[in-house]
Amino acid sequence: MGNHVALPSLLELSQEDLEAIVVGLDQPAYRARQVWRNVYQRYAMDFESMTDLPRELRRRLGERIRVAPAESVGQQTSDDGSTTKSLLRLDDGELIETVLMRYDPFGERRARKTVCVSTQAGCAMGCVFCATGAQGYRRQLSASEILLQVLAQGRITAEEGSPLTNIVFMGMGEPLANYAATHEALTRLSDADGFGFAPRRITVSTVGLIPGIEQLARDHPQVSVAISLHAPNDALRTRLVPVPTATLGQLIAAARSHAKTTGRRTSFEYVLMAGINDSPEQARELAMRLRGLNCHVNLIPINPSAGVVGERPSQAATMRFLEQLVEAHIPATVRVEKGRDILAACGQLRGDREEGTAPG
Repeated sequence: MGNHVALPSLLELSQEDLEAIVVGLDQPAYRARQVWRNVYQRYAMDFESMTDLPRELRRRLGERIRVAPAESVGQQTSDDGSTTKSLLRLDDGELIETVLMRYDPFGERRARKTVCVSTQAGCAMGCVFCATGAQGYRRQLSASEILLQVLAQGRITAEEGSPLTNIVFMGMGEPLANYAATHEALTRLSDADGFGFAPRRITVSTVGLIPGIEQLARDHPQVSVAISLHAPNDALRTRLVPVPTATLGQLIAAARSHAKTTGRRTSFEYVLMAGINDSPEQARELAMRLRGLNCHVNLIPINPSAGVVGERPSQAATMRFLEQLVEAHIPATVRVEKGRDILAACGQLRGDREEGTAPG
């Protein structure tokens, strides 16, 4: 990986830090603003591509700092072109995944390009149906390693001629178990001088860490929250999500509090598994729990993967579950799936790479 491993990443720096480096090279301060714009608005991944800077300055900056604190070691695009999954190797050799999903216009929705980012290498939550959970927890990601994923996918969309529109913290790991880095990344993502994303276009998914949900409401009230339920009762949820988080009653109370504080609708995620949590009776039980709450249920038929529990339900079973929720006046949809042919579910590409089977 060469000598660049020891160099700090520009993504770790404030504008003031960068300006100090540039001025220390006997260059005018405005050059730092040019570098900043190249990275955060044009998604430049290296100094060589910043052609509005003098060549000598690009060379000298490259001796002191780097842009990207990782290297790309694999990329796959689905057959229909809607999904690109990238595998990144960090300085210590850890592999993380990030996914770009392209959505065509639908109804009143405009075309979207959404990046799904990881916040941990692995995950400690241990959800029995999740490929990342099956691989165990490695370490927290830094804010710069989270931002890198947005930069890498933004580079792809820039080359395609249209920008990223949405960001979801739904990749590997539990974002609220890495709150400091998640908070710092959200701040830079929504900063007008940073990536400049509207907070309403960012969603943070959590398995249900209530202190983190409460802190997120205070720090980023316009960022959407998605709470992973996966079961209509505590007995089943404890089997599926073995790490103690909170009871369903406590989670739903936290969702009510979040909605009251922020005015934002809460999303609930529910991975459907055949014969485990997909019966009409379970749908009615879930609807009873969510009655009167400003929410939306996102149903996700499981992507089966090696080492995880759960088989994919039939389309008929999925639609029956959806119909029960809708009849009970609970807003719900089945997630539009992306990238099943390229192992786009969290942890699948990394798992295959570590077993030596993923294409590079």
